[in-house]
Amino acid sequence: MNLLMIHVTIYFVLIALILCSFCIKNGEKHKWIMFVREHLAVMAFLLAVNTVSFALSFKDTGQDYYIKRAPFYGQEKEYPFKTHIDGQEMTFELTVPPKKMKPKEADKKMEQAFSYLEENLKGENESLNKVNKPLDISLDYENYPFDIEVKPKDYSLIDEDGVLRNDREELLAAGFSEGEILSGISSSINIRLNYGELTKAKDFEITIFPKEDTDNELMLKEIKRLYQRKEKESEYEDGFFLPASYKNIDIKALDGKGIDPLVILVFGIIIAGLLIVKEFETKRTSAVREKQALLKAYPWFVNELVLLLGAGMQVRNVFALLIKDYENTAAGKTKLSKRKAEDEYRRPLLKELLHAKQDFDIGMSEGRIYYELGRRLKLPCYIKILTLLEQNVTKGSKGLVAVLEQEERTALEERMNLAKKSGEEAGTKLLGPMILLLIIVMLMIMVPAFMSFI
Repeated sequence: MNLLMIHVTIYFVLIALILCSFCIKNGEKHKWIMFVREHLAVMAFLLAVNTVSFALSFKDTGQDYYIKRAPFYGQEKEYPFKTHIDGQEMTFELTVPPKKMKPKEADKKMEQAFSYLEENLKGENESLNKVNKPLDISLDYENYPFDIEVKPKDYSLIDEDGVLRNDREELLAAGFSEGEILSGISSSINIRLNYGELTKAKDFEITIFPKEDTDNELMLKEIKRLYQRKEKESEYEDGFFLPASYKNIDIKALDGKGIDPLVILVFGIIIAGLLIVKEFETKRTSAVREKQALLKAYPWFVNELVLLLGAGMQVRNVFALLIKDYENTAAGKTKLSKRKAEDEYRRPLLKELLHAKQDFDIGMSEGRIYYELGRRLKLPCYIKILTLLEQNVTKGSKGLVAVLEQEERTALEERMNLAKKSGEEAGTKLLGPMILLLIIVMLMIMVPAFMSFI
């Protein structure tokens, strides 16, 4: 089915749907008619699109194509075409190079290019008669689209890019005398411009002078000559000494045996900084772990208070009973093998309870002990329950057990939420190793694949 048949079919279907939606009576009973009526705007849009496509299918039919070339300094372009041969669609591409200049125009442009080079070839030098800096061998390609070939007369003095080899020592090593160096060395450079089959060349005469050294370079050469003289003077000896300074300038040997003090200082500062960071991180981690341990021990603490206070025991005796196992463990009388994990998270709380028991032993007031204990534990849940115990001292213990039972239920819910949060954090921490394993597996697959193409 060709494109014309597709357009006609779309016209027929759309117009038929629109007419049927208006002509059929009781169209409300048919879902498709209601659908067409509700989407008449869409149908109209499809008709417009089909009309535009139908019109474009006749564009340029039977007319020749005009291909505009790129300017002579541009790039070649590729134009795709398609045709139908015996009902089969086939495609091809035409490569169109940029516009070419006529021989007379190219010849004129080349003369202009040589004039441009004659003006700009000196680069940062005063003139071509006094050259001690690199030459500027370049053309504006948009104005002069020529290939440049550079052939220096003497490659020991200059290369194809216009870079000079005019250091005084290099010139002397190349066989030039001191007088030639001072008066300037005459040389030339041949520049050839190519444009298709058209070629033109021109010689540019230059006079090369030694490079002007900076003060630092002059001092370096002086130090180098001093060291070379010392070496020459001791050529018949087993060894020789070289000065470690010259004209208040320090000289260091890069023999790999010594260690730079600055490097040691920098590494020392870095290590000291890392140790300080580690100390702060250790303290922070310890505080976080202690806080988590206190939160985990809180339900156990409330539960013990409810049981023992409900049995009629006094609070100070409750503390003594709770820390009895801790004291025995500290003295080495019992082992933690059965409840090691439990006692580990209870240990911070038991230490504070031991401190409170010692306050009881020295005769501190009971209310003050509860107040100080709450401030040491810092967590709101402990401050709340110890405030209740402090109020119990002054107002009596009526209703205290009921309040503690309610707090126990709340504490158990918080414990479950804390366990869920810990589980989520554990899953998040596993993402790092999983991503690392994924990267390793990808590298194991991709590296051999890339190596096979090399």
